[in-house]
Amino acid sequence: MAEDIKTKIKNYKTAPFDSRFPNQNQTRNCWQNYLDFHRCEKAMNAKGGDVSVCEWYQRVYKSLCPVSWVSARDDQRAEGTFPGKILPGSAHLSSVLSPSPQIVKGTWVYDGPCPGTLNHATNKN
Repeated sequence: MAEDIKTKIKNYKTAPFDSRFPNQNQTRNCWQNYLDFHRCEKAMNAKGGDVSVCEWYQRVYKSLCPVSWVSARDDQRAEGTFPGKILPGSAHLSSVLSPSPQIVKGTWVYDGPCPGTLNHATNKN
């Protein structure tokens, strides 16, 4: 599996389509991959695993996110004011690597941390 990931990383050119973010605006995709990279890195360090498997998330967020956003988020993490949840190192890796949207009465509701968004379904039936 590790070689499979290393092959994908080696052949990486740009962020692939992610069905969780089907719209043209890729802000949430940028945010989620930034979080996923740091969550993966923290979880792999806690388990003593190979951190290079997390490189995929880093390449995706670096191709989607403006450099100013990444540097601002890095500064926020260093200052301890970062608004996202990067789970403790003891978190189970599968929960970190596979964020799952929820379905509420037929409407997709993303349950991830994205500042300035609402977490409620628009379908009230």
